[in-house]
Amino acid sequence: MLFSVALISTVFYVGTAGLLARNIDKQLTATSRRLIQIREQAGQDALEREIHVLLTDDRDVNTEVYLLIDPAGRKIIGNLTAWQGLSGQNDQLVKQQVKRLGRDSVSRLLTYRFRDGTTLVVGRDMQDQRELERMILVALGLGGLVALVLAAVGAWLFRAQLQNQLKAIHRTTAEISAGNLDRRIEVGSSRDEFAVVAGDINDMLDEIERLMDTARNVSNAIAHDLRTPLGRIRGALEDALQSHHPLEKLPGRAQYAIDEIDALIGVFDKLLQIAEAESGVRRQRFDLLPLRQVIGDIVELYQPAAENEGIALSLAVEGEPMVSADRDLLAGVLANLLDNALKYAGRGAHVQVRILSGPRDVRILVRDDGPGIPADAIGRATERFFRVDSSRNLRGNGLGLSIVAAVVALHRGTLTLRDAHPGLEVGISLPHG
Repeated sequence: MLFSVALISTVFYVGTAGLLARNIDKQLTATSRRLIQIREQAGQDALEREIHVLLTDDRDVNTEVYLLIDPAGRKIIGNLTAWQGLSGQNDQLVKQQVKRLGRDSVSRLLTYRFRDGTTLVVGRDMQDQRELERMILVALGLGGLVALVLAAVGAWLFRAQLQNQLKAIHRTTAEISAGNLDRRIEVGSSRDEFAVVAGDINDMLDEIERLMDTARNVSNAIAHDLRTPLGRIRGALEDALQSHHPLEKLPGRAQYAIDEIDALIGVFDKLLQIAEAESGVRRQRFDLLPLRQVIGDIVELYQPAAENEGIALSLAVEGEPMVSADRDLLAGVLANLLDNALKYAGRGAHVQVRILSGPRDVRILVRDDGPGIPADAIGRATERFFRVDSSRNLRGNGLGLSIVAAVVALHRGTLTLRDAHPGLEVGISLPHG
C-alpha cells in the first residue's frame, strides 16, 4: 500500500513538474523566435521597442527576463543587472544564476547571437516554479500521510472483521465436530467474500448431513433386508432338521437357502455396481454406441415378458443418435427401467421407450401408464433401498433406480422422474457422442 502511494506520488510529481518545465520552454522558444523575426524584418530599433513594450506591459513582471547585449558586451536594454558569461549555444535552453533587477535569480535562459555579434537573451525566473513544486511536494506528503493513516485504520478494521468472521466459523465448526450437525454459519445480509465462503460451507454441511442421513437410512434398510432372508434361511434349515424325515426335506430346504443366499449376493453385487459407477473407474471402457441398436436389443429381449404380463411395449427412435458410453452399463440401465415398468405398471398397461435427439444431447424416455410414484416420494426414488412399498410385500431391494442414477452420473448425464398422469416417465439425458 505504502509503496503504491509513493509510486503514484512520484509519477504525479515528475509528470507535473515536467509539464510545467515543458510549457515554460515552449513559451520561451516562441517568444525568442518572434523577437528574432522582428529584428530580421524591421531592424534593431524595432527589436528594442518590442523588448521595452514587453518589460512595461505589467505581464509576468516577477518572472520575465529580457536582455539585449551589443557586440562589445554592453547592455542595450533589459532587466538583468548582472550576468556572468552566458552559457549555451543558439536555441539551447540552460539554467543559470544571474541578477534580475538587483536580486539573485536562478533563471531558465535561451540565448541567441546574431551575425553582427548582438546577443538576445529571453528567460524566466524559476522562483515561482520552485514554489509550486514545493507546494506539490507538501501536498503529496500530506496526502501520503493521510493515506498511511487511512490504510492503517482500514487494515485494523479489516483484521477485526476477519477475526470476527473466523471466530464465527470456528465456533460453528467446533459445535459440528461435537456432534451438532444441524449448526450452520450465519451468513447475514451482506454478499461479501466472507458471506460467499460461509454459504459454500453451509452447502457443504447440508450435503454432509444429507449423506449422513442417507447412510443411516441405508444401514437400516440393509439390516432389514438382510434380517428377513437370513431369518427365512434359518427357519427353513431348522424346519428340515426338526422334521421326522429330515433327509427328505433337506434337499428342498437347502435349495431354498441357496436361492435366498443368491438373492443376498445379488444385493451386494448391486451395491458394488453403484460404488463402481460412482468412482468412475469404468470411463475408460466408453465407446461410440448407436442407441437404436443397443436399446432396440434390450426392448426386443423384454418383449416376451411384456406379452406374458399383457403389457404393450413399444420403441420409437428419432434419427440415428450416437453416444459415448459403456454398452453393458447402458443396457443395464434400460433393463432396470423396464423391470420396474413391467413390475409396477400392471396388466393391460402400455410401456413406451422413446429416443429423442436434441441439439446438445440425446434423451431416453421410458414411460408407463401404471399407478406411478406418489409426488412426495419422487424426490427420494433414487435413494438406496428406498421403496414406495414401505411394507416390502413385493420382491425387490430398492436399488434399481440407485444404480440407474449412478450410471447416468458416470456418463455425465442427468436423470429426471416425472409424474406422467397417469404413470411415471423416467428421462435420461446423455451428451452426444
